[in-house]
Amino acid sequence: MGELILYKEGKRINIGVIGAGVFGLEHIKTLQSIRGVNLFGICDQNEKQLFHVANQFKINNTYTDAEDLLKEKELDGVIIATDEVSHEPLARLATIYGKHVLLEKPVATNIETAEKLVRLEKESSTIIMPGHMLRFDPGYAKIKETLEMKETSLKSLKVKRNVPYDRFTLHSRTHPVFMALSHDVDQIIWNTSSLPKKIYAIQKQIDYNIKVPGILFGLIEFENGLICSLETQWCLPNEYGQYLDVEFEAMMDTGQLKFRYPGETIHIMQNGKLSQPDIQFTPVVHGNMSGALRNELEHFLSLIEGSTSPVVTMEEAALGVKICEGLIRSATEQREIQWEEL
Repeated sequence: MGELILYKEGKRINIGVIGAGVFGLEHIKTLQSIRGVNLFGICDQNEKQLFHVANQFKINNTYTDAEDLLKEKELDGVIIATDEVSHEPLARLATIYGKHVLLEKPVATNIETAEKLVRLEKESSTIIMPGHMLRFDPGYAKIKETLEMKETSLKSLKVKRNVPYDRFTLHSRTHPVFMALSHDVDQIIWNTSSLPKKIYAIQKQIDYNIKVPGILFGLIEFENGLICSLETQWCLPNEYGQYLDVEFEAMMDTGQLKFRYPGETIHIMQNGKLSQPDIQFTPVVHGNMSGALRNELEHFLSLIEGSTSPVVTMEEAALGVKICEGLIRSATEQREIQWEEL
């Protein structure tokens, strides 16, 4: 993407991070690797976590109240990496203070809130960018490029995103469709030009101490006849030593496309434990963060500059929330859901 224009002009874009949890840390590390950006400050309600992260990354400005950060005149934008319930209120507060927003996925867990965000972006003079990172991954970008070829006509899509069991309790505050499959639902939206016609899903509880299910299989038929299958299972054996087991498969008039993550690129067996290190989403190269997250953040910064057009819109994110709601409703009510019902 190249160096940022503002950096070349001797200026820096001031970005804050709200939420210093697991993925907030990834944003912090990546921002500190990007030239032309100043990590202005971080905010978290947990003071212990806040000061631990601030000390670790030598961050001077810390806040336990997001409004105190957003009031700062020098601040240009924020990354909101908090729990899903707080997304819309924090995004609204950011726009009041004229700050641009990168809103982590899922942007919302119900269509009413997602539509509020769509209206907020339209009414505001600031950017609200959904954090759909896969659109900035080289593998998924190649999928998009392939499926856009003129002679290509899709017959079906199959997506899978399975997660180790030890991650289940960590993320079980949110239904797995929103926590995992929202990535793949966005890829379906990105690579198709049709709305769903009907949705069917089944789910299974895997831990009776946790309310949300750990397994879901879904089917979506689109208005143009495209059929999609979806799978997420939060019971991948921990011993595999990998964070995800992901597949994207497309059947086309001209052939087949199949993508896997992690692929067969690198396996490490050390001290009796197998691992497949990340080389796509947030890999470290020569001490600097690279990969899909960095590409996403650089795109957000370019949007702030006004030097590029959006790769992902809030309208697309809201459509994804609606599809996710349809899958959950079908599995809960144990029946097929017509799109008009949502």
